[in-house]
Amino acid sequence: MKNKRTKPSKRSKARSKRATRLSTRPTVLDNMRERVNELEETLRAIRSGEVDAVVVSASKGDQVFTLQGAEHPYRLLVETIDEGAATLSNDGTVLYSNRSFANIFDAQLERFIGTPIENFVSGEYVEALRALIRNAASGVARGEIRLVDRAGRARTVRLTLTRSTQFGMEALCAVATELTELVETNEALRVTESSLRQLSGRLLQLQDEERRRIARDLHDTTGQKIAALSMSLDRVARLLDTKKPERQEALDEGREIVRTIGEEIRTLSYLLHPPLLDESGLGSAIRWYAEGFQKRSGIQLTVNIPHNLGRLTNDVEMALFRVVQESLTNVHRYSGSPNAEIHVHDTSDAIKLEVVDHGKGIKTGTERTKIEGIASLGVGIPGMRERLRQFGGQLEVDFGREGTRVCASVPLKKARVAPPVEESEVVVAAPDGDSTSEPAPSSDLRRRILIADDHEVMRRGVRGLLESHDEWAVCGEAFEGREVVTKSRELRPDLIIMDINMPGLTGIDAAQQIRKENPAAKILFFSVHESAQTVREVVNAGAQGYVAKSRAGHDLVDAVRNVLDGGTFFPSFARTA
Repeated sequence: MKNKRTKPSKRSKARSKRATRLSTRPTVLDNMRERVNELEETLRAIRSGEVDAVVVSASKGDQVFTLQGAEHPYRLLVETIDEGAATLSNDGTVLYSNRSFANIFDAQLERFIGTPIENFVSGEYVEALRALIRNAASGVARGEIRLVDRAGRARTVRLTLTRSTQFGMEALCAVATELTELVETNEALRVTESSLRQLSGRLLQLQDEERRRIARDLHDTTGQKIAALSMSLDRVARLLDTKKPERQEALDEGREIVRTIGEEIRTLSYLLHPPLLDESGLGSAIRWYAEGFQKRSGIQLTVNIPHNLGRLTNDVEMALFRVVQESLTNVHRYSGSPNAEIHVHDTSDAIKLEVVDHGKGIKTGTERTKIEGIASLGVGIPGMRERLRQFGGQLEVDFGREGTRVCASVPLKKARVAPPVEESEVVVAAPDGDSTSEPAPSSDLRRRILIADDHEVMRRGVRGLLESHDEWAVCGEAFEGREVVTKSRELRPDLIIMDINMPGLTGIDAAQQIRKENPAAKILFFSVHESAQTVREVVNAGAQGYVAKSRAGHDLVDAVRNVLDGGTFFPSFARTA
């Protein structure tokens, strides 16, 4: 018996299809709901302006569709900014401009678009604008141009041009920035700064001149009178009957007081203005100051200055000397260095000065502005820099971790003093009432002495002291450096006693001229200066002796006698220096 395959009934088939459809329907519905939600979110974003473009996938690839009105926020931004923005053709014609760009070029927006931009530029700057446009063809070009508005006011505009090839066309994107107020402010600041610098330089110059004047008054007036008083007291001491001890004690006390006052005045005069700066130049003044600084501070100094440096202008010498003063003061106060170096040399185009110490220097991380500021170093460095700037010079301060180096330089053409005009003969009239320049009679066998000092009180004191000895005669007096040279030539004295600081030629310059004409001339310097450097200067000038005015009563007679007898006379501090 054959088995028969039973077929499902129609009812069972229908039930199976229904079950299949029911099992797939939830997935399709979910996908449709998700797609609808996505479309609704996209539509919302487009309406709210959050979407600028739509990317659609297709068989040929993705396509980008820019939505109409999507550039509106950017256009609104460009239209409202203060910066000028525009689009130019390659030949400079305005294709688009915001109102700020048109206002910068002092043009009406309606007439500005479609017009070459160079029509709104001053004639002399048209070529500069054309050069910017040409340069922008290869990238970005920046430059400044000048405009003149309808009121005649000159204005400065910075223009930036950038090449663009978007949307199938070539154009130049231009951004204009108004710089007129900035330029005018900078110019006003520059003028103000220049005026302040000139004022600062003038104040420093007046300060130096006032110091020089006060120093000269102390030295030439008060100091000379005190020196003369000291000599008078010495003479009185020899003439008085000194059998009573209290009389001698009172006299000695008065002489000591006078000596102390003289030293204090001399010190104050030196601090205000170093006399060697005027009399012998920068090199001698620095060496003199270095000697005193070593004694006061205990810091050892090495001074390297060429002997053939020569004289510089007074203002330049003063400026460089103040640099040395201020630098050494900073070394003493801040560096802790046991030694320092001073170097002065001239190159082919400048005079250069260096002050170097080997102290603790500046720690890593310390701000340079704090070191240069007023709080730490006062106004010294700015003051030094301003002094040098008046002569075209520069000041550099190198704060290292192992010391500090101060470098000052002044152009040679502004530093060198002009060579003196040669004079064949100089005749200087003596002061009224002075008839002491006649040579002594030939029958007078006394040694003849010429006294040169610009103070009558001092000349009178020296004359009285010398004439109290019968072996000497004063054959003449001079009050000015050139007059000393002339009278030494005319009178041929056996000895010339002269001060260092005199008008016209200084005593050192006069001595050099006298020795050049008469190598056998005997010269004894008589000065208020008391330093080893001063003694070295007079020795180099050819002098045979040196007496400090504060010790005239003790030393002058002995010095005159030694020099006239062919010897020399120099103070003990000079021999041990």
